Amino acid sequence: MPKTPETVDLIDAEAIAAMKDGAQLVNCARGELVDLDALAAGLESGKLAGAALDVFPSEPFTEHPIFAREDVVFTPHLGASTAEAQDRAGVVTAEQVTAALTGGVVTNAVNIVAVRPEVMEALAPFVPLCEKLGRLAQGLGDGTVDRVTAEFRGRIASHDTRLLGIAVLVGILSGHTEEPVNLVNAPQMAEERGIELVETRDTGAEDFTELVTVRLGSGEDWVEVAGTGVGPHNEPYLVSVWGESFYLPFAEHLAVFRYADRPGMIGRVGTMLGEESVNIISAAVGAEPGGGRAVMALTADAPVREETVARILQLDGFSVGRAVDL
Repeated sequence: MPKTPETVDLIDAEAIAAMKDGAQLVNCARGELVDLDALAAGLESGKLAGAALDVFPSEPFTEHPIFAREDVVFTPHLGASTAEAQDRAGVVTAEQVTAALTGGVVTNAVNIVAVRPEVMEALAPFVPLCEKLGRLAQGLGDGTVDRVTAEFRGRIASHDTRLLGIAVLVGILSGHTEEPVNLVNAPQMAEERGIELVETRDTGAEDFTELVTVRLGSGEDWVEVAGTGVGPHNEPYLVSVWGESFYLPFAEHLAVFRYADRPGMIGRVGTMLGEESVNIISAAVGAEPGGGRAVMALTADAPVREETVARILQLDGFSVGRAVDL
């Protein structure tokens, strides 16, 4: 509790009288919060069984009669100045800097959404996935966004997922703002641009332990993508685009095509990318039951140029194509 005009002498004779008999008082917040004369009187009368003080109205502060009492413990307000605490502070600082430089979550960032440590441990591995899904959804759209839904299913839905929703916004806004966007300023930047985020949670997930679905709306149109975490480190995988399902690890360079589901289409794309000296790292296809339309997603070792996408779309059977750099 801070020291304010309203909190000075908050613990006074009246407050002590309202306590249970034999209560013990510990103050390690601000020295001015406790009326020491009232505290001494409460101890003398037996109303209080003891007290511990870590802070004082002023320092040095050694002349008050309460210091002669054996039922009060006094300690200096230097809990963080032990050798062990300083070592731990150095380790935490190094961990946070490493996280910041490698795209991880800086859990001690000022003004970041507050969640309990155990919740942060459960959600942090999914922050990169949510950012990638947000950026991919933005790249697959027409460049405008007015509403976003983020759906969290499975085990992560049992937690406070606000951090993951903000990560989705980071992905959507990255590369489209004058200043860098992060987990601290993303909500404000989204609000300034009229982007509304709606989160839903459901602890049930039929095919995945955890599933994140991002839907990006612009006018009457929607773009939908979904992903999950795989393995002990929850590596981000893309599992759905445009309503078709597949299973593909994320990479820096990604292209997605919708086309008529018939033989030879994947080979055509591979041939054109090969002519551009772009090597396909991995590819996956999701198709409608019984044929018809299909969606192909592939990752590459280099950016897929817009000109290359345009050439592929000129091929018979291809209807939509996008290249996104994550």
